[in-house]
Amino acid sequence: MPSMHEKRPAMRRSTFYALAALAVQILALGIWIARFYFLGDQSAPMVGIDFAIFWSAAKVAMAHGAASVFSPQWMLPMEVALGLSDYSAWPYPPTFLLAVLPFGRLPFGVALFLYSALGLLVYYAVLARFCRGIDRAYLPPLLAFPGVAIAIGLGQNSLFTVAAAGAALAMIEVDAALAGVFIAMLAIKPQFGVLFPLALICGRQWKVFGVSALGTVVFAGASVVVLGQDAWHAFATFLPQFSELAVEQGGSMMWPGMPTTFALGRSVGLSVNASYQLHGIVAVPAALAMAFLWAQRARFELRAASLIIATLLMQPYIMFYDLAWLILPLVLLMRDGRVSALGRMEWLVLAAVWVAPAQALLSAYLHQYLNILPAVMIALLVIVVRRHLATTAVVPACQP
Repeated sequence: MPSMHEKRPAMRRSTFYALAALAVQILALGIWIARFYFLGDQSAPMVGIDFAIFWSAAKVAMAHGAASVFSPQWMLPMEVALGLSDYSAWPYPPTFLLAVLPFGRLPFGVALFLYSALGLLVYYAVLARFCRGIDRAYLPPLLAFPGVAIAIGLGQNSLFTVAAAGAALAMIEVDAALAGVFIAMLAIKPQFGVLFPLALICGRQWKVFGVSALGTVVFAGASVVVLGQDAWHAFATFLPQFSELAVEQGGSMMWPGMPTTFALGRSVGLSVNASYQLHGIVAVPAALAMAFLWAQRARFELRAASLIIATLLMQPYIMFYDLAWLILPLVLLMRDGRVSALGRMEWLVLAAVWVAPAQALLSAYLHQYLNILPAVMIALLVIVVRRHLATTAVVPACQP
């Protein structure tokens, strides 16, 4: 193993590269903001383009009813007025519409600023909690993680969902009720909470399970009270159409930006059914591995990392901007390195995880499926399981 003296030059280099990457991301966002919003350059990328859809939906819901957000008749004029060139559908449940509704009462610029600032605030608050006690040399790469700049650049909700998931995991052994509330917040994007019930059952976290179930019901009920039942009927009608057009038949416009096994199958010419089968070959073992670690009460870092990894592997449809979630297994495995030092191959996989959001973004904009994420995530889950098994194999040998 290299000595600390030998590691220091490598740490200094990684710090320099990380800070340089962070500076490039901030500079790029600043230039795009100035060009689009202050210089009126419509050829520049629109920072917050997806938030423009959220804000438009909030305005349409207040003016014409929540069910109208699923109609291009009402959404398209609002989106075009903000600078979007084409119609972008609203594929989110009414729970998310309820969450963004207050932003529709603000001017777009103010709403975008507050939304972005709040996203950064909750994201970095959760990250700061997870970073307690780890080597300070790891902080610059974590701060420069490209998934954050991508989420801010698009105005996506991934900073909020990863913050909710991370806060739930951080509280799960400290405050069961609060952990359940944070899990319920994932109802804004329910597919990202799909494995929490299995993890809680396997981990015998009954109070967290009960509070999260109740909180989800209350959240959904509040959306019915505020937005009406028609919003849920419209969502249920629209979702299969969106799944067929954007996911199953997405083509080169969608699949390159979907770092999933399903999209990989469709990109290489497999049928829809065959692609789902390929996806299941990866997703089912991932969920079982996660369940095993929670049932075995593995170290918190390994259990939590497995839940995040399996959640991403379970999704036939996630987009490159959702990869902000990868910050959690990154920092969790760095924390677990205090128990058992990370090996060279493990660091290489973590480096690939760090690069994955930028690489997936490149794949999306080149319209070529170049994603490495499915293979990287499988390797990462193998590392997590192996670290648990290595620990349990050592324990009996240490006993008298």
